[in-house]
Amino acid sequence: MKLEIRNISVASLITSSVPLVVFALAVLGGVVTFMVVPNPQIEPMNIGAKMMSIGLFALLYVVIVSALMVFVSFLYNILTGVLGMKGVSFDVEEIHEHE
Repeated sequence: MKLEIRNISVASLITSSVPLVVFALAVLGGVVTFMVVPNPQIEPMNIGAKMMSIGLFALLYVVIVSALMVFVSFLYNILTGVLGMKGVSFDVEEIHEHE
């Protein structure tokens, strides 16, 4: 069976679990950036300032990545829906499990 994605719902990108996954990855990136990797500019910061930096980094990262995903999906919808270009297609094979 061949499936083609013709439209991406922008609201589904924002209201789904995608921003939470991006937030978790951003927190991990913030911990690595502000606590693991030695940086002489960050070294004098106390633990509270480092935690606040991690939180602000994660929130800003989620906002930027979510805005990028919305822009890319809007552009994809314009190219496939309005201009009539081909969308991403998948060849899906149905597997029957025998019990």
